[in-house]
Amino acid sequence: MTDHPSSRLLSPLELKIFGKLLGSEFPGAAELRNQLPKARVKGHWGADSPSIDVEVPDSVPAAPIGDGVLPAAGTVVDSSGDLFGELLIWVSDGRLSALEFTWYGDTPPTELPDPGSVTVQTTG
Repeated sequence: MTDHPSSRLLSPLELKIFGKLLGSEFPGAAELRNQLPKARVKGHWGADSPSIDVEVPDSVPAAPIGDGVLPAAGTVVDSSGDLFGELLIWVSDGRLSALEFTWYGDTPPTELPDPGSVTVQTTG
């Protein structure tokens, strides 16, 4: 991947969310964690969406993991403790490619949740 003039480094909150989800142990997790300092946001999924597309330079080692959603997802609860949504990390060619914040209900989120409201589960 190449740098885009409009890209930016991950924000502190984005780094915390990625770090929390990648804190689980699964094949490729260590390599993906090592990509975080060089990962750049190249766009949002919509004007008010907190979901982001990410790029990692080719010079950063790829993770030995297939394309798609990682086997670690974050369940998000609201201030009442009710289930609000999920956080998913997408990978392409062994590199971080997106952070998706899905939601349940009628009102989509406009910002990422506090990491304290996220519980991580691993599958497979």
